[in-house]
Amino acid sequence: MNVAQLKRIINRYLTGNASGKEAALMEAWYEEALEEARQQPVTGQSETHRQQVLERLRLEIQDVPTGRVIRFSRARNIAAACIVLLGGASLGYRYQFDILDLVDPIPVETVTAHAFQVKQVILPDSSRVVLNANSEISYPKKFRGKKRQVHLNGEAFFDVVRNPSAAFTITAPHLQVKVLGTSFVMTDSSHIQAARVSVKTGRVAVSADVKGFPVTQLTANQELFYDEAGGVVNINKHQEVDIGWTNKQLVFNNVALSEVLREIENMFHVKINVRDTVINEMKFTGAFEPGDPLPDMLKVIALSYRLTIHKNKDGTINISN
Repeated sequence: MNVAQLKRIINRYLTGNASGKEAALMEAWYEEALEEARQQPVTGQSETHRQQVLERLRLEIQDVPTGRVIRFSRARNIAAACIVLLGGASLGYRYQFDILDLVDPIPVETVTAHAFQVKQVILPDSSRVVLNANSEISYPKKFRGKKRQVHLNGEAFFDVVRNPSAAFTITAPHLQVKVLGTSFVMTDSSHIQAARVSVKTGRVAVSADVKGFPVTQLTANQELFYDEAGGVVNINKHQEVDIGWTNKQLVFNNVALSEVLREIENMFHVKINVRDTVINEMKFTGAFEPGDPLPDMLKVIALSYRLTIHKNKDGTINISN
């Protein structure tokens, strides 16, 4: 972050053109600077430095358009605090990445696992996430500063790379989970009122934006269940975490064969013709792993129902009794 970028935000604030987020950030920054300044003894050297910062600020914003009524004395102090913080003074850099996110936002990546799909995602820090069916995760294309934040809607297995200097945080519709490095399953969707966190290894901290919800530490083989409707929080110990589904690519549980074949068509970009409507109505339960070839998938289905499969010269596939 350079002074030119910061100057643009300060100018917008001084002229009343800052966005609500920018203005709120300036105010928060000012309050922190003011509080820390109160805790430090006033010396001749610190006062001289303050005057130097203010003079530098005056030169930086001398081309600010006039004609607007502003609370300049307060805005001046806010802007001065910004430059002091940016310059590495004792006030620190707590908000430097928030400012940078405003002037240079990082694009957000969203990955969705649709019905019956299981998808693996590798995050910018090399942490691994496996999304279960009907689940979605959003994350920045790169992590900035001392934070690794993602958003989940659905169910996912997380295998988080340990980094003590940058906590990993998952925000979901009901719960928030904070870890340094561990593996666990989180189930939390906007479509249901219940949420669950099941820890396989390490330790996690679970919280929620609900009054009275205790920040709860979970260790390996512990599970937290939260029912929003009843406000119930249960902790189950010695709970073995099932992650067998994470090794699959397609998972079906009593699903009509027509839907199973449609997913296979989409995966392999083939056309499958079923000559008997009764076949489409058959129910299938099973799972396919990544790398399973098309012939093997079709063979499993054929053996399950004693069906006949024929591949035509044009690449289409016929299934019949």
